[in-house]
Amino acid sequence: MLQHQTFNAPIIDWLNDHTQQGIVVTDTEFVIRGWNRWLEENTDKKAESVLGRSLLEVFPELVSRGLDHLYRDALSGKVVVLAQRFHHYLVRLPARPEFGIDEMQQSARIAPLLCNGSVIGTITSIEDVSARTVRENQLVKAHEEADKANQAKDRFLAVLSHDLRTPLTAILGWARIFQERPGDDQLVCKGSGAIERNAAVQLQLIEQILDISRITAAKLELDLERVEVREMIGSALETLDPIANAQGISLTSSMPATSRLAVLDPKRFQQIVWNLVSNSLKFTPQGGSVTATLEYAETFFRLSIKDTGKGIAAESLQQLFEPLWQAESSHGHGGLGLGLAIVKSLVELHGGAIRAESPGVGMGATFIVEIPWSRPFNSNHGSESFHGHAL
Repeated sequence: MLQHQTFNAPIIDWLNDHTQQGIVVTDTEFVIRGWNRWLEENTDKKAESVLGRSLLEVFPELVSRGLDHLYRDALSGKVVVLAQRFHHYLVRLPARPEFGIDEMQQSARIAPLLCNGSVIGTITSIEDVSARTVRENQLVKAHEEADKANQAKDRFLAVLSHDLRTPLTAILGWARIFQERPGDDQLVCKGSGAIERNAAVQLQLIEQILDISRITAAKLELDLERVEVREMIGSALETLDPIANAQGISLTSSMPATSRLAVLDPKRFQQIVWNLVSNSLKFTPQGGSVTATLEYAETFFRLSIKDTGKGIAAESLQQLFEPLWQAESSHGHGGLGLGLAIVKSLVELHGGAIRAESPGVGMGATFIVEIPWSRPFNSNHGSESFHGHAL
């Protein structure tokens, strides 16, 4: 049988040159006696520069973080394992660039170094667990996002059920009244108006669902033509003016004196304006104001919808245009959380961009749309047709 010492030199060489862990050995005074190649490569400290120096001098953070006592425990025979979950690292080292984090995540084992049953120092192994940590964090984040998506879908279905049931209940109620009281012309006139309004609400909800479905499947088509931008915006605002008056909100506009033509889908562009202004009206209290401003630039036009409403928290600005997302402040205001997502997609289909700005909660908000005068026709957003001539 081979003697153990036969393998001592090869094992030491392998631990020094090939192991995927850092190995540092100290004597009982914590003077470094061993420093392998992994440590040289990851700390930029060569063995000759640290051998003979105190480990606590080379890594003073061990003292400042209160980890030096672990080495004293090792001299008394204890073995300590530092887990990444609780300590993140034993000594601060940079992570490899591909992991996208600043500091190497480590697990470490500090143990007594024994010879013939006596403690002659300490031996520490350091393992880089950054790759595993990044994967775990990605899985946790994916799980959290899936939970949020499921919660958003649940909220969406609950709101959808409520918003479809409410007008349907009114329609069924009037249908029963007509059956019970036939021939009442005044009642028929009143009830038919109520049925029409509630059916229109249902139709709008269904159209929103169909729009978001087409957008998701990249099948929403634009019917493009040359249109007068100022006229299109004014027409959309006229349809919303009675709603604003009924809510006690001032709806105003600021338009350039001259007309300009742009390549747009008239129906979809009016939908953009209508959705944005309606959204501002929804979150603006009585006595507030909503202002639509049109500005011309060389290659695009800018439409800004500014309100004096509830405002938007800074952390919510990036989520506003996500499907099914609703801010806490929107609870109680109804809606499926699809309107702004649809607007964003329609703006982008026109080759434009949209953003939201707000000084904060309670300080109003501004939605800014920028659309080029002539849309580029190499978009990957789906198919479209174009009527008329290029500008």
